[in-house]
Amino acid sequence: MKKNIVMVGILALPLFSNAQTNFTTTLASNNTTVASLTDDIPQNGIFLNASEFENGIPEKGFDKKSKTFHIREFNNKVILTENAEKTKYPKSEIWGFRKNNVDYRTYNNQDYTIAYAPKGLSVIFYSLGEKIGEGNIKDDFQNTYYFSRNSQSAIYPLTATNVKEVFSDQLGFVEALNKVNLSDAMPIHEIDKVLSEYVKNNVN
Repeated sequence: MKKNIVMVGILALPLFSNAQTNFTTTLASNNTTVASLTDDIPQNGIFLNASEFENGIPEKGFDKKSKTFHIREFNNKVILTENAEKTKYPKSEIWGFRKNNVDYRTYNNQDYTIAYAPKGLSVIFYSLGEKIGEGNIKDDFQNTYYFSRNSQSAIYPLTATNVKEVFSDQLGFVEALNKVNLSDAMPIHEIDKVLSEYVKNNVN
């Protein structure tokens, strides 16, 4: 389906990297980074590793683009310019980057937007493609959204089957998801159910 829908009431948990303070807003609107909330956290930079992403502070960070400072992508590299000095980072050698206050993870030659990283939880949700508008997300969820168990693990399409497989060692969580009776396509409005059981079962 190509219609846009609005997701509400996903959980009252703040994000640690792409943050809003309340999940009664939509998943799309939660793509604002901590940088927009704290003046001394840069809006652009490189995440050399997962720890830098978790801490929310990228390498060689700067705030707004200018003639002196800017970031761009070219030929599978992220290029930072500082005072006419260019530093090139092959995407295969970094965890990700922050560009214009949005965080990305580079994985298998794709740039996954960090759509949702709940504070205090390891799981991360991603999207591919451009942000399509404040408060609206495409309904073809399984083709657009992805997840990883933590910041260092593989990324998978976000479906109920994949979630259960990735967390197969967390039997209580898997059993709880079976009782919730999720659709395999994992519609957007069902994410709150997954995260609710994730928290209840102390998943790690």
